[in-house]
Amino acid sequence: MAVVVVAGLVFAYYAAFILDRSTARERARSDKQAERSVDREQPAFVATVTPHDYEQEMPEVITVLLDRKLTAREQAGLTALRGEPERVWAFLKPLGGRILEHPSGPMEFRDGEHTRGQFRTFELNLNSDRGAGLTVNRMTAVKDKCRAPGARTVVHIPSAGSEPRQGLLWDLTGGKEVRPRGPYALDEGASQGQLYFRQNVVELGNGQSNMAFRIQSEASTHTCAWHIVASYTDTTGAHRQRIPSGTGTFTAEAIPARPTQYFEWVTATGWGCIGELSQRGCGATDLL
Repeated sequence: MAVVVVAGLVFAYYAAFILDRSTARERARSDKQAERSVDREQPAFVATVTPHDYEQEMPEVITVLLDRKLTAREQAGLTALRGEPERVWAFLKPLGGRILEHPSGPMEFRDGEHTRGQFRTFELNLNSDRGAGLTVNRMTAVKDKCRAPGARTVVHIPSAGSEPRQGLLWDLTGGKEVRPRGPYALDEGASQGQLYFRQNVVELGNGQSNMAFRIQSEASTHTCAWHIVASYTDTTGAHRQRIPSGTGTFTAEAIPARPTQYFEWVTATGWGCIGELSQRGCGATDLL
């Protein structure tokens, strides 16, 4: 009986060992497929959008827009300031102001002439927790709707010059029927003005670090709500993802040709003002 029991145990052990070895490859394949399936259930990448912090980094040339007229008291407060962007922005931001930046100068776009407009800036960060890699090979701007510029008050602070800032630029000039152009590289090297995704891709996932972009959207004729469509490929094929997700949009805003009130700092002379004004503290008005 003892011999029979021992023999049975030995047989059972080796039978289990042989079965385990014969199925190990299949189980490993099944586990790997399960891991890939779980990995693909995660978002391909997360796009985090952060407005530019003008308190920390103020450009040299700005225009501040408001949707209402400045009162006589607010006009007096503005024209009592010198044309320093930080101080003017600190005064106008609580009144509902919003900043537009200006191009640093002409830039040679490699696909033809462009009308340079003012632009908004935000930071875009792309990050993926996927174990498998993916490649973003294109980002396209899509206009959702456009309208005539609606600001009523314009405050402009010019400068003798400013430096270009690195990032990606989309040209959104024109109405909804006009297709956006870009994105263009804004670095100071040989790639400046070139279409970014003609020579670059963005690798995410598989332990790759996140990718951060400074995004600028120029507009000179219309104010447009818009979004980005990112095209990417992974092991399952080609896909697209909307930025921002859902129905969110960005805004590219143009300066109205005939605002109700217009204020400009004229270097070494003072403020100039034109339009419907109830207070005139603008000695340089004739220069506008």
